[in-house]
Amino acid sequence: MNEDPFSSSAETRLSGFFYWIRSNAISIILVLVLLAGLFFIYLYFQNKNEEKLIKAFEAYQNIIQSFNNEESTLENLMQQMDSAQLSIEKTVYETASDLLIAKKAFDEANLDLAKGKLVKIITTTDNSNNPLHDIAVIRLGYILIQERNFDEAKKNLGSKLDFYEPKRLELLGDIASFEESYNSANTYYEEAIKATSDQGFIELMNIKLSLLPSS
Repeated sequence: MNEDPFSSSAETRLSGFFYWIRSNAISIILVLVLLAGLFFIYLYFQNKNEEKLIKAFEAYQNIIQSFNNEESTLENLMQQMDSAQLSIEKTVYETASDLLIAKKAFDEANLDLAKGKLVKIITTTDNSNNPLHDIAVIRLGYILIQERNFDEAKKNLGSKLDFYEPKRLELLGDIASFEESYNSANTYYEEAIKATSDQGFIELMNIKLSLLPSS
């Protein structure tokens, strides 16, 4: 049965509650002030983070413009990134900028710089559900295969990717083919086909399968 809110026992409990509040008023006020302070601190840092991301995005746009400028060289792009470093560091735009540097370095045959940037991305970014990490893995794989550094390439391509898994399998198939491990190459290409619905990619894998000596 519900208690009558006007009963004496209810009044006694209510009086006790108000007495407790009066007795602990200072502590309660301090707790409320602390909570309010923490809330405003949270808002302050939230605004700071938003401002940092806005500045990072603007700096990244300038880097993209430099990258897309046909007259821009690797040196120009590096200078642009150096000037934007304070704005983009420790953000996703730093990783994206490193990818652009690696691409420009590769195009200008500066493979050491390209590999350095790609290794940095792979080792410093989250490898779970991160397309930028996976792009770096694939691009580094291409470079290592081009250098015929197959052991390092296989190590780099050793883990399954959340993105570009068919491409990873294709590269492993290419390595196996270069090493004349044609049965392994066949397996990798077939797995690559199963991992995608891209008809153009499937046709390419079928062509590679048809060119294997064991086919």
